[in-house]
Amino acid sequence: MILNTHLPFQAWRDPQTARLPGMQRVEIADWLARSETFDAQMAYRRNLLREKRDAVFVAQVGADAACEELRDLIGVPKSDTHPLIDAALNIQEDLCILQKRGDDHILTAAVMCFPSSWDVRQKIGRSIASIHTPVAEFTPVASIVERMLSAIRVEQPLGRANFLIYTDPELHQPRGEGIAKPIDPTAPRYVRVERQTFRRLPETGAVVFAIHTYVIPARNLSAEAHAELALFKPDLLPKPD
Repeated sequence: MILNTHLPFQAWRDPQTARLPGMQRVEIADWLARSETFDAQMAYRRNLLREKRDAVFVAQVGADAACEELRDLIGVPKSDTHPLIDAALNIQEDLCILQKRGDDHILTAAVMCFPSSWDVRQKIGRSIASIHTPVAEFTPVASIVERMLSAIRVEQPLGRANFLIYTDPELHQPRGEGIAKPIDPTAPRYVRVERQTFRRLPETGAVVFAIHTYVIPARNLSAEAHAELALFKPDLLPKPD
């Protein structure tokens, strides 16, 4: 079990970030983050890439140049493995490469070790709107998100954060479309937050979608933060003891 002690992002507490898409500007220096679970998460990622590589890494033909550019941007030396894996083994974020094809940004490569109830093997080659088809609340903003991705400037990354409730704190939770995450009504609740950033690569023009996952016990929230989150998740987040 890999748990954070606190959440640096509580998106539900700000009206600007609580609603979808909740995008904000991010300084380039703050594009990536490191939390106190860095060593544990990185060890787990190395293990998943070794033991379950086909489940956590996907790449289409045509994505290599963008993956190489990202690896070089992060400052990771070239090795014998795929450049996106090189990058993911040196930062705490999971990494997705989005490339414009026609009118849509398509997922063309990813190292996704800590998915929140989705399977990257089902999503590769699909647009942002198609990827989020099972998420009903995303449908009304799908076109807005696509326009935002198209408008991202090299010098100005964007970011957002989501907030989810689980009764299983496991980081690696791939789940096929149509399969609901299990919620044990008698189990403790955990708050799972993904800090998501979007940065355009200057040479290939691809967008890097980086996901930093935090998990804390719900009991670690302040009483005020817990009460405010319960307004969004009343069926999943019971009152603390």
